[in-house]
Amino acid sequence: MRDAYGLGVGALTFLPQGTAPAYRADGPGSRWFLKLLPDTPYGHDLRRRVGAERPLLRALRESGVLTRVPRPIPTLSGADVAEVEGYGVALYGWIDGASLRAGWTAALPGVAPLLGRLHAGTQRLLEVVQVWPMPPEDFSLPFEEGLMGDLARLRVSVGEERAGVAALRDLHLPHEAILGQVLTRARAFQEAARARPRRPVVCHTDAHGGNVMRDVAGELWLIDWETARLAPPEHDLWMLHPQLPEVLPAYEEAVGAPAVPDPDLLGFYLTRRVLEDMAVDVGMIQHANTRPEQDEANLAVLEKYVLPDLMRVEQNIAELWERLRLR
Repeated sequence: MRDAYGLGVGALTFLPQGTAPAYRADGPGSRWFLKLLPDTPYGHDLRRRVGAERPLLRALRESGVLTRVPRPIPTLSGADVAEVEGYGVALYGWIDGASLRAGWTAALPGVAPLLGRLHAGTQRLLEVVQVWPMPPEDFSLPFEEGLMGDLARLRVSVGEERAGVAALRDLHLPHEAILGQVLTRARAFQEAARARPRRPVVCHTDAHGGNVMRDVAGELWLIDWETARLAPPEHDLWMLHPQLPEVLPAYEEAVGAPAVPDPDLLGFYLTRRVLEDMAVDVGMIQHANTRPEQDEANLAVLEKYVLPDLMRVEQNIAELWERLRLR
């Protein structure tokens, strides 16, 4: 911190939540958020996305499209990422607040207009942003082959496999049939989405409770822009599905136009996301993890969040379509 950023830091506090190691850095009268980008395949991909995220954050703030987003801090040499013993280090201003997490659903009336302002600001952002953290939406299922291969390997008994792999098998096998049904639905939605292209807007793509913060003044912030991309508005709107018909008026007021979400696009994102989340955790257990506590963390996410979402996805789609029809 001293050498790369010229900042005096008296303490670093590990922050256990998130997809990359992160710390709160405390200095005389100031705090910062520090993210480590490891020298691993995942870390290299994360570094690329962080490199594209930071110019986008500056553009959001400077254009006034959204000002309550993280403030990236460059190194003394002007670089976006510092190099420290094989790790990349990305530094941001500290946001004095907390992620909504379980309180996210109650905050959707405030989240919807933030997404509306983002979508409405697409043209201003396109004028200054050259590279996006993720490529434009192509409605692909890039994880499908890897996920199917990983799950097929689970059916083959291995004499000296790790305990985490055995636990994954026990957790997954009872849900194979519903997984196949959801994948079939995702492919059908994919075909419909590609047949009816819509004008893309700048989407955050991941505005869930962990990525929305409320500061001490009660204002909402959107953080973690590492998967932002150009995509149909439904890429953001599907995540509001618990209250989408109710919060659409606030979104429409912010975007400045009527909104008629495409049911097939909403269905595509609802199904693709749960399959993608499953692919990440299954892949980490089978290919990346080296310690039991890593397996336990991924298994906990699968059991607490991913598999329940998988079981509910058809019900969520049906309920959302009906509520939008009645709107």
